[in-house]
Amino acid sequence: MDTAPAESVDVALEDGLWHIRLNRPHKRNALTLPMFAALGEALQAGQAHPEVGALLLSGAGADFTAGHDLQAFEHWPQASWDPIPRFLHALPRVRKPLVIAVQGVAIGIGATSLLHADWVCSTADANIRFPFIELGLVPEAGSSQLLAMTVGLGRARRLLLDGQAVSGAMAHEWGLVSEVVAADTLLDEARARARRLASRDARAYARTKTLLQPAGLARRIDVEIELINRAVLERRAAASDGDA
Repeated sequence: MDTAPAESVDVALEDGLWHIRLNRPHKRNALTLPMFAALGEALQAGQAHPEVGALLLSGAGADFTAGHDLQAFEHWPQASWDPIPRFLHALPRVRKPLVIAVQGVAIGIGATSLLHADWVCSTADANIRFPFIELGLVPEAGSSQLLAMTVGLGRARRLLLDGQAVSGAMAHEWGLVSEVVAADTLLDEARARARRLASRDARAYARTKTLLQPAGLARRIDVEIELINRAVLERRAAASDGDA
């Protein structure tokens, strides 16, 4: 096993499987700026590694991830070369199989990242939520385009505009989750699925992923980032006016 150290993100090569694990369980694996940087690098490294057949993303402890650590908004606005946009663009560029294991909460980026997975294994009682409206933000990771394609426009409105939370079981019914598994077998099932997908013809797999990706996704991600930047700046301006 080869471990690549990174702040609060563990990366290990497990017999051809590139396992990326969020490791901040005391904060429900909420993502800090260094974690976003490490995640982007880990995805790129797994894609480039000649011995890697598939990537697995999971969270340590009771949760997948509570999403963006709110204190990390101090680092916005973000330019295209900054850690969060680089990570958001790294997700759809993965052409090897990408499997995500979900337990506990999957909030914000924890939910939007699922739209880039080839297979999502989830516990039935996982809590999946897109809370962007509550935060005064637009959604990210291309979810304003991908979510409606995945679950339908009506359900996407419920998830994005109302912020409705869904369980892993309901997300499976809606098509956001591929498979519901027991909590005690979650990682084993996710590893098995990743290795099964890795057994497919790698070139055909990568080409098919490219064909399935909607046109204009990279630009949509950039537009979302621009609108989040604007919202953060507007909030700061309003706060400054209030202090005056």
